[in-house]
Amino acid sequence: MTDDRRSGIALIAGSLGGFLTMAIHPTGGGSLSPDQAAHLAIVSAIAHSLAIVSFVVVFLGAYGLTQRIAREDRIAFAALVTYGFACVAILIAAAVSGWIVPSIIRMRIHDVPTAADQWRMIIAAIFQINQAFSRIYSVAASVSIILWSVSALRHGGFARGIALYGCVIAPLLILGIIIGHLRLDVHGMAIVAVAQGVWFIMVGAQLSSRPAPSVPSHS
Repeated sequence: MTDDRRSGIALIAGSLGGFLTMAIHPTGGGSLSPDQAAHLAIVSAIAHSLAIVSFVVVFLGAYGLTQRIAREDRIAFAALVTYGFACVAILIAAAVSGWIVPSIIRMRIHDVPTAADQWRMIIAAIFQINQAFSRIYSVAASVSIILWSVSALRHGGFARGIALYGCVIAPLLILGIIIGHLRLDVHGMAIVAVAQGVWFIMVGAQLSSRPAPSVPSHS
C-alpha cells in the first residue's frame, strides 16, 4: 500500500469518525435524575473519545497530504502546523465536554438543592471554556483548509474543484463564527464537522486512488 493511499484512508476514516461522533453526541439538558446523569456521562465519554481518536487519525492523513503537495513556498507546511494547533484546541474541548462536564453534573445532582445556583454558574463557565476552544479549532482548521487549497491551486496535488470548495466553504465558516451567526453548540459543531469533513473525504478519496509509482525493471 502506498503512503498516499494510507494517508487518504486516514483522512476518510477520521472524517467519518467525526460524523459518527456528532450523530451519537448527547443533546440532553435541564433537570436530570441520577440515572439519566450516569447515562449521559457514559454516552458523552464514548462520543468524545471517538472524537479524539478521529482527529488524531485525520492529522496522520493531513501529514501525508502535506508531504504530497508541499512546495518551496511552505503554504502546505503552514497548513499542517495550523491544523496541529487546531487539533490541540479540539482535544481540550472534547476532554471538557466528554469527561469534565458530566462529572460536574453528577456532583450537582448529589449536592443539596440550595447549591443549585452555584453549580449552574460553574457549568455555564465551563461551557464558555469549551466554546472558546471549539472556536479556536473551527477557525484554525478552516484556515488550514484554505492554505492546503491555495497550495493545490498553485501547484496541483488534488482536483481544482476540491480546492475551490475549500476556498469557499472555509471562509464562510470563519465568517459565521466571527459574526456570531454560527454558534458552536452540538448543531453548530455538526455543521463545521460536515463542511470540513466533506473536504477531507474528497481529498482522501483522491489520495487513496493514486496509482503506485512504477518501479523500473533491471535487466
